[in-house]
This record gives sequence, C-alpha cells and structure tokens, in this order.
Amino acid sequence: MLIKKIVIVGGGTAGWATALNFLQKTSNTEIIIVASKEKPIIGVGESTTGLFNDLIRSKGEVDIDESDFLKKTGSTYKIGIKHSDWHTIGSSFTSPLGDEFFNERKHPSVDYDYYRYYFLANNMPYVALQSKFMMNNKLSFINIEKDNPHKNFFGNLYGKINLQFQHMAYHLDTYKVGQYIKEKVLTNSRCKYYDELIEDFTQDDKGFVVNLITKSKEKIDGDLFIDCTGFSRLLIDKIQKNNFISYKNQLMPNSALTFHLENNEDTIINNFTHVSAKKFGWLWDIPLQHRKGMGYVYNDNFIDAEQAQKEIENDLGIKITPRSNIKFEAGRFEKFWCKNVLSTGLSSAFVEPLEATSIHMTMLQVNYFLSYYFTNQMSFDDFSINNYNNSMTSCWDDIKDFIVLHYHSPRRDTDFWKEASSMDKKSDRLKGMLNTWKYRLPRVVDYKSKLGDSFYNLGNTLWLQILMGMKILDPQLAMKELHNLKMYEYSENKYKAITAIETYCINQGINNNEFYNNEINKLNEYVKTSFR
Repeated sequence: MLIKKIVIVGGGTAGWATALNFLQKTSNTEIIIVASKEKPIIGVGESTTGLFNDLIRSKGEVDIDESDFLKKTGSTYKIGIKHSDWHTIGSSFTSPLGDEFFNERKHPSVDYDYYRYYFLANNMPYVALQSKFMMNNKLSFINIEKDNPHKNFFGNLYGKINLQFQHMAYHLDTYKVGQYIKEKVLTNSRCKYYDELIEDFTQDDKGFVVNLITKSKEKIDGDLFIDCTGFSRLLIDKIQKNNFISYKNQLMPNSALTFHLENNEDTIINNFTHVSAKKFGWLWDIPLQHRKGMGYVYNDNFIDAEQAQKEIENDLGIKITPRSNIKFEAGRFEKFWCKNVLSTGLSSAFVEPLEATSIHMTMLQVNYFLSYYFTNQMSFDDFSINNYNNSMTSCWDDIKDFIVLHYHSPRRDTDFWKEASSMDKKSDRLKGMLNTWKYRLPRVVDYKSKLGDSFYNLGNTLWLQILMGMKILDPQLAMKELHNLKMYEYSENKYKAITAIETYCINQGINNNEFYNNEINKLNEYVKTSFR
C-alpha cells in the first residue's frame, strides 16, 4: 500500500509530538491531525527522558530553537530524580539520568559498572558528579575549550567513560508544549488539522481502516492511522480483538490526584523531579518556570480522593486545589500495531507516572516504528506486525518490573506498603533477578528482554541506582567481586581522580534559577562550549 496520508488521531503531547516526529522523518506524505478542543488533556506526566529532548533538537522540515521552546512553554531541564522516603521514612537518594556505562578496560565486560560498584562496596550512597549538580541545583554547562585547567583530564577521562552528567531531559507543562508543537507543525504545508471529535470509522473487507467519521459527519481518509487518543483508545482496541493485559496485581496505584502550586519570587526551581513516598502511594513534584506540577499517586482501596487531599495538605502545610482525580489501571494491550493502525502513548499502555515512562514510550514506540518498519510503500504484513508487537510487549513488561522494583521496600507502616512490597507482587523474572543478585552483582545481560534486546535504554544506569538507593544490593558482595576481578584498585583510582575535580565542576555550573531568569538566551553558546 502506498502511504499518501498519515492520520494522527488525538492531540495533547502524544499527538502533536507524534506529528512532529513523522514530519521530521518522512517525506512525500500528507500528515493529518484530528483532535478536538472538547477532549481534555490528561496531563498526568509532565516529566520526560532524553528522547523528548532529541525530538525538540531534531533537524528536518521543522526547525525548533531550544531556547525559544523553553521560554514559551515554561519548561525546565531535568537531570535526574530525587527519591524520598521510599526505603525508610527520612531517607533519600538521587537517580541521575544517563546512557549506559562504558568500561574502558572491557573486563569482565564493557558494561560492567565498576564505578557505581565502588560506591556500593564502600557502603556510600551513589553521589557522583551529576548527583552533586542536582544537590547544588546547578546545570552542567561547563566550558572545557578555553582556559580550563582540566581540559586534558576531561578529554582523557570522559572520552572513555560516560559518567552521565552531561545528559538532560525536560519538565513540561503538557498543555503549553502541545500548543507550541502544534503551532510549529501547522506551519508546514504537509500538515492539515481538523478540530473534530471522532464518532466512528470505516473498515474494508480485510479489516483495514479506510476513513474516520467525525461528529460533523465528515469522512477523513487515510492510509496509516496513529491512535494517540489516550485512555479513550478510539481505534487500537476496536478494529480487531485486542486483549488488555492488566498489571494491577503487581502495581497497586490506580488513582492520581493532581494539583498545581504557583511559583513566587522566592521559589527555588529544582533541576530534578522529586518523588516522595507517602502512606498510600507517592507524590510527584515537577518544577516548571511558572509553577510546580504535583500529584498524589495512590490506591483507592485504601483511601479516597478526599483523604488523599487531607494527607497531602497535612504534609505540605498548605491548602491545595485539586485539578483532577484520574482513575487508571496499569497494563498494556496485547497488540500495539493492528492492521494499518499504530498506537502510542496512553492508548497502548500505562504503568504509572513514576520514572516518566509514558512520554518516554510515546517517543520510543514511534521512533522504533519509523526506524525499522515504516516505508512509503507498506505491505502491513503479519511478520513485521508480529515482530513489532513482540518487541513492544516485552519492553512494557520489562518496564513494569523496573517500576515494581521501586516498591521493594522495608517500609511496613501502612497496609499499602506491606502489600506493595510483598514478593507476591513480583513477576517470576524479577524474583529470579533478585535471587541472582544475592550471589553476584547485576549485569546488563540480566535486563535484556526475552527477545535478547534492550533497545528501550533502561539498562544498568537506572536499575543500579534504584537497587543501590533501595539498599537491595550487598556491599560485602560488591567488595568481594571487585577484588576478585582485580578491579578494586582501578575503581578507587578513578574515584579519586573524578572527585578531585568535582568542586571545580560544580562551581562552573550555572544556577538553575539564574539560567531561566538571565541566561536562557545564551543556550546555544553554552551547548557549543560545554561538556554536556
């Protein structure tokens, strides 16, 4: 089938970001976006991973200036997550963003993360350079090209070992971001927008969608349809049998009470997402330039929305005005690509807002499709569709295990934590990994999906930081393993070399508030001259 028209159904962050993605990476196609102002944007997740930054910085038919994007949307940089009260009340740990660690010695493997294991072996919290940027609320714009006494050191060290500190994501106001991207893509002649509600669709004798039927009875034809309709799921579970695989027996949260806190002159804009565990779930705190986006993720079998609000008000010491109380069931569909319909975002799966997995997977699912499956002439063959669906189901199941790991806590102060932390909530795969890690430290091979693939970029970086922060791994085992592999002394020398320049790096970094108040116009200059 010749793909002449790609129809994206649904707006919001998922819909407009998908439109931008297709516009940047395809040619000779008309891109039609059908979204109604009558449909509210859920806006649960306002935190991203680096995949969203890649989209904003992508080059193609739409050119977006990142400083303009930040100024007009009120977005901020995110360099990690701070977790409070997850292990025990009063404790906290940081989990910086970053790509996979590269072990330049390649022993026992290129992904053996000896640097983090050195912290573990010495029973130290993982507070490396990017964590210190988080704790000092600095952005890592560091000039290594001019008058830098550590230039050679940076070149020799960071050319071989990735310590994650140069990676950033965004905190988003999803409404403003959606409107910003909408404005950008609609300047392109290939894009057409219908402000319409979809009431029905027409299929041919093979089950392929031929057109959408709007509330005004207009028919919108297309060759490829992308379902970005969130929990409405207008296409993906209706064009053919598509079972929903629930995660509710492993992930307990099923509700989110959302609210905003406006910034004032004294507000400190953090460069991290703060997630703090509460009695019956957890609270997100996402800093923007104009406000904080916040929400209590909880289980309504233990408390209702009114009780959730009272708990948060007591903890914060202020009155809040809830914006929404969203109900959800964690889970995924069996199929993400059916016939000539692809789903992404909430329309295909959802675990919970923790770790920004929803927007991350919105980006990843479309990227993966565009990179490996899309052509202007598509057969929509079962082989390709099954391959894609197998990859996505494996990916979501693995992410679910990663989120469940966050609840592997010694907290027993409420029935919620007693149940959430029980072994009954863990898959056989996760139980197996936890058992293996009693005898040896984690390796990247442990996180490989059942397809032997880990294309979704969790890997050691995030898994290890949660495992260490939740004190699941044994420091004595780490000490023994590093010595047995003859890596301890090397790790110690690397630790000393890096910590020796950390103060310099932090001093060179730009204060987060100062960046948004005074320095944002210099962003392109910083990007060119910083090790970021």
